[in-house]
Amino acid sequence: MYDLSPPVICVFEHALEDERSVARIEAMLSAIGRDLSSVERVSDADIPDMIARYEWGDAHLRQGALGEHKQPALVFTHHRGAEAPEVGPVLERCPPGTGARLVGNLLGHGGTQLAGDRSSGGLVCRPRVQFDTIYGCPHGCKYCSGGKVAVIFANVEEFIEREVAPYSEANPWQKVFMFNSNLTDTLCFEPEYGLSRLLAEYYASTADQHYLIHTKSANVDFLRDVDHRGRTIVLWSLTSETASRLVEPGSATMEERVEAARICQEAGYTVRYKFKPIVPVRGWREECERMMALAFAKTRPDNVGMCTLAWMTTAEFRQIIDPELLDPSFVAQVDAFVEEMRGVSAGPFPHEVRAEIYDLYLREIRRHDPEVPVFLCTETPAMWADLGPRLGMAIGDYVCGCGPQSPPGTRRLDHVGAPVEAL
Repeated sequence: MYDLSPPVICVFEHALEDERSVARIEAMLSAIGRDLSSVERVSDADIPDMIARYEWGDAHLRQGALGEHKQPALVFTHHRGAEAPEVGPVLERCPPGTGARLVGNLLGHGGTQLAGDRSSGGLVCRPRVQFDTIYGCPHGCKYCSGGKVAVIFANVEEFIEREVAPYSEANPWQKVFMFNSNLTDTLCFEPEYGLSRLLAEYYASTADQHYLIHTKSANVDFLRDVDHRGRTIVLWSLTSETASRLVEPGSATMEERVEAARICQEAGYTVRYKFKPIVPVRGWREECERMMALAFAKTRPDNVGMCTLAWMTTAEFRQIIDPELLDPSFVAQVDAFVEEMRGVSAGPFPHEVRAEIYDLYLREIRRHDPEVPVFLCTETPAMWADLGPRLGMAIGDYVCGCGPQSPPGTRRLDHVGAPVEAL
């Protein structure tokens, strides 16, 4: 586990009623020099007071808007599924502005979700079911809203038995399953949390399904000893030297992530990269060249993706990242296209800026590997129309780093599987 120093640690009483959960919580606390006797025990009734007392009402804000990077509070609870209490009555008693998502997670809501259908926001992404057992992360990425509180479901075995296995068995069309990619990074809490080992072993027992770890971490040494049988994929979000240090201050550096990928590839895991989010810092072109040279010298990725910093307004962009860090010509473009990008999920960078970035990244990728599949991650149909011919793929058949029908070795889809209503 990461060497964490959380400002607050809380454990819900109902999470202490299960022996496996207690063992997991004790192992994680021991890893950071704490034990159960030193943490606060709480119940559902305490949630409004917790949020007020610890000032969690703004936990939904992007971390760059909250000042210097700080580690999150840890809250251990259970995923409760249909038995979770309603959010509304509890939210009404919370401080104004408190996010319903935080309250829902504290109550045990979440876990299984339909993800990836971004068409309403004008973005292309494969619909899939994915699973989450942690909401909150210590990486402190400035664009992320998950850095103030980490809600951790401790009943992992029960969650796999009740949610993961039944869905996986009933939906053989989905070959790749992503976990904890929404607001956290599982590897921050491993091996004490134990989810990665359990899932690697579970999917190794299936006919042809795979577990996908989406990470910015270099905490991979424990993965050498996991019996994954080639059914676990490790996908790194890879950002440049400067972005990994200053925009994602609690994460592994770019160089550390590449070395972690090398270790995993050596241990038989399929390795993939998403160059995401691409942040055009000063000198971004030279940093791109160095990153590509290192990544392709040390590893042979199964596929790679590209995605610029997105999902934010110009005002948010200005608030979370110091403009002095960035290429001034690109900042000027953001300012010049404020109205055109209003309400556009791919923002704040306009189409022409994103296309310029992708052009360089694609040329550098192809300089090192002419054959590796390259895809656009959550981009617009217009960008696919522009770049699709160069990528050799289109909206209807592209292979993806975390796509539900992109197991290792897939070069292109010959069909898109289950209809969305089956999800």
